[in-house]
Amino acid sequence: MPPFNFIQLADPQFGMSASLSSRPDAEIADMASRGLRVRRVAPFEGFGPETAAFEEAIAQANRLRPEFVVVCGDMVNDPDSSDERAEVLRIAGQLDPSIPIHWVAGNHDVGADTVVPTPASMKAYRDVWGDDFFSFQREDVSFIVLNTSVMDHPEQVPGELESQMRFLEAELRTARKRDSSQIIVFTHYPFFLESPEEGDGYFTVAKERRMPVIELFRKYGVSAVFAGHWHRNNYAEDDGMLMVATGPVGFPLGDDPSGYRVVEVHDGGVKHEYHELVKGQPAAGDEE
Repeated sequence: MPPFNFIQLADPQFGMSASLSSRPDAEIADMASRGLRVRRVAPFEGFGPETAAFEEAIAQANRLRPEFVVVCGDMVNDPDSSDERAEVLRIAGQLDPSIPIHWVAGNHDVGADTVVPTPASMKAYRDVWGDDFFSFQREDVSFIVLNTSVMDHPEQVPGELESQMRFLEAELRTARKRDSSQIIVFTHYPFFLESPEEGDGYFTVAKERRMPVIELFRKYGVSAVFAGHWHRNNYAEDDGMLMVATGPVGFPLGDDPSGYRVVEVHDGGVKHEYHELVKGQPAAGDEE
């Protein structure tokens, strides 16, 4: 198989910068106590920083000519904002039509309260962004997209988790039958940050529903999972399977600036590198 590249983006999250700019100091301090570092700026409205960063990311994709672009969730900050959605789609429309773009459901996209999906929020997501779980093929590599918000909080959407799990196992079985050289999964939440057996937390899928997925990944030999949600980079592994959380196109919450990831897929696996966006936002603690 000849090597090919794709670009992974995560968390453009239009509107987040303005929202954080007006948060009270006590709330910023509380976020910092939980490891979420926010750069203080004067309050403003709109989504100028996200527009500049996402336009640059799309321009880089047009320059690099990847096989496809995947956006691993949280396209918007407010799931009810038609303005945020319209700006994301306007800029995505600047991508060369020959380069497919795949959307992954994030909690801010599909959660009615930015966390928990409901039947209405699921319908609203699908009406704008398309299917929230699906698969596609490039060369002899199988790609699977999952909705981890439903995995983490299925309580208000009965049947959705079960439907997605049936889909996942069927797709993994099909990938094995077609003798795929690799199986690569895209999600919003990483399944874990250090190891599959770690406890629950906001930034990962709840362990109760994480482990059945991990067992399927182990059984069918998934080679890598690429996620977002953490607004910083994180790298972990389970029995040879990479678990990569990629930093944001939008607002960073740690040491990594706004950026994008270029992934090369080859016969031996994947190579990947995170690149800073010149027009993106610096990491917390960096000087302007």
